[in-house]
Amino acid sequence: MSEQTNAASAAQQAKKSWGFGTGSVSAEIRSAAAQIIADSRLPGSNLRSLLNSFLNRYLPWPFRATPGIAVDTAGAESAHLDSLIYTSAQDLEKVPADALACAIDVHQTLSLEKLRAAYEKIAEVKKLAKTPIPKTESKTPVADVTMGIIFAVDSGVPLEKIGEELEQLNKTHSHHHWVDVVVVLSRGTVSYACQFPHKPLGDFLPPARDGIMLAPMYVHIFARPHTEFSLNRMCSLLFPYLYFFSPGTNLPPYKELLEGAPQTGMNIAPYQVNLKGLLVPVPQELRFNQFFLFPLGFRVEDGDGNELARVQYLPWQDGGVVRVIGKLPVEAFLVFAGREAMSQPIIRWEGQQYSGVIPLSRAQFIEMANRTARQSRNMYVKPDQIPKWTVEKRADEGTSSPFMARMWLGICHMRDQAIFDQQRRDEFDVAFEAVITGVETVRTAAADAIKLYKEHERKIASGEIARVERGVTYIDGSIDRELRKLTDEVISTTSRVMKDRTQAVLRVLKTDIGFLYQKQNAFNNGAAKLKLANPDLADYVTKTRSQWSERLTNCRTGLEHGTWVLPKVKHETNGTTVKAIEPMVDGQPVTEFVAHVSDRLNCFVEDVIVHALQTQMPQGVSISEIPLAERPVEIVERFRPALVGGGMPIWKIFYHDSKFENH
Repeated sequence: MSEQTNAASAAQQAKKSWGFGTGSVSAEIRSAAAQIIADSRLPGSNLRSLLNSFLNRYLPWPFRATPGIAVDTAGAESAHLDSLIYTSAQDLEKVPADALACAIDVHQTLSLEKLRAAYEKIAEVKKLAKTPIPKTESKTPVADVTMGIIFAVDSGVPLEKIGEELEQLNKTHSHHHWVDVVVVLSRGTVSYACQFPHKPLGDFLPPARDGIMLAPMYVHIFARPHTEFSLNRMCSLLFPYLYFFSPGTNLPPYKELLEGAPQTGMNIAPYQVNLKGLLVPVPQELRFNQFFLFPLGFRVEDGDGNELARVQYLPWQDGGVVRVIGKLPVEAFLVFAGREAMSQPIIRWEGQQYSGVIPLSRAQFIEMANRTARQSRNMYVKPDQIPKWTVEKRADEGTSSPFMARMWLGICHMRDQAIFDQQRRDEFDVAFEAVITGVETVRTAAADAIKLYKEHERKIASGEIARVERGVTYIDGSIDRELRKLTDEVISTTSRVMKDRTQAVLRVLKTDIGFLYQKQNAFNNGAAKLKLANPDLADYVTKTRSQWSERLTNCRTGLEHGTWVLPKVKHETNGTTVKAIEPMVDGQPVTEFVAHVSDRLNCFVEDVIVHALQTQMPQGVSISEIPLAERPVEIVERFRPALVGGGMPIWKIFYHDSKFENH
């Protein structure tokens, strides 16, 4: 008991030394954020003063936060900034660049124009000259750049758009001059996260002025929509950085600042470091690279065939990275890759080792493997075999087609955002392949039926296969059997896709609308039950049944029971002219019927599957519908991931009568 009491007492003393109360540090910051939002909206309030008051309350000596101008030893000055965080015994109007740790530009409501202007102000501050920090024997790294933050209460643009704008602005600025964090208290944050291959994300702090370690990590523009924790996120980046700027400063630990905060968010744009130490965008060909799926590599075995290590090559900007899994150290292989291969620190993590980014091509990696084989005793190098792929053409259309972009690529993209467990993903893929195969069958059959009848109609009207002799009409060719077959295929396959195959996909996604295919009483009960848990889906299913699926079911029942068959094409003669009369399905011309059924099936499959995927998204992430006019012509996807509360409108499923390609 005494040990527990002592621990609790020590925790309370630590919080007091940080300037916090006895409760949760995270909760206290969240409360302060809510107060800043409320106070900033009062008449005559000053957001700059509110922010600086918050900072000065919790910043320990030697830091203070005031508005002002930064100036370097050459006399260059920055624009006036709302908050400068610096080390000093007194408030300063002009802050020496050497003492400046962070510059913050403050806005009540952020727009893209204000974001661009603030970015440039921050970039200019970061360009101010600083005196090099003398080297010491301390192993604690010392930060020597100025962190840049844009701070706002509200935003007229979504977080995703802010992240995309940062991506564009970064293209014209060195990574040393990038804005580090954008904070919108009412929406969330946009900052940077780092990630080693196959590892979780971590926060990324501004790199030192003399470059960045050539580490094999991605750096992402990363948006987090957790409004309640926006100020916490800012502090979780700012406070650790201040510690490295002035080592030994007493600040709350990272975990205390983010206690209870969700970890989810959205990657906006990825970067990698190149051989010059510059952060540059990841090329499209390296984002989806076959060598990351099946890396070039080799196994090292002992004389008994036991695997000692697996060595792989990862292409990386203008160089490469060596990855080792197993017992042998990565240095055992890098010695055969040239002198520069050993120049960068080694990353070791949970049984895996990574070299730095080194000047190593695929050909040089192969030579490294050969040298390892020639000069190693009692070890045997065996090349990995890359699986052989078969690329099969599926259709004569690509992602500029709404069908291919939305039914194939779009749904697969949403799947990637919703399903992370490999077993569930495999189950989804198997079930979805059956759905899409059926949808394609219906689409093809409907198109063939329309083409068949229209061609027959043309030939009849032109007299190519119709003539009148002595009052008798002769038709040289019948399409009745083929037209019936295609119509039956549209009806039967659509029914199977809806009733069986789509249900299999929805079961993987923990969504049940099986009552749609039951008799009226069972349907009514199922719809009422679903309405309590998911009213939008219940309304969609109810309208689907009343608008078209029940009619389809009646047609299928008639086919199966032999009580209905598509009528034959009739022909009407007027003098010497013959005209084809199109057969009807439930009062609708057959060509219109099959086109309508195929279109409704496309809409139904896309809507219900995307909705079910939406329910499986991680906390804070959902789906937004891209307006029709804003869809890129080369990839006309309908949906994109969106941050809940980030400002993008969140899509809700609703029944519509629009044609698939127009919605």
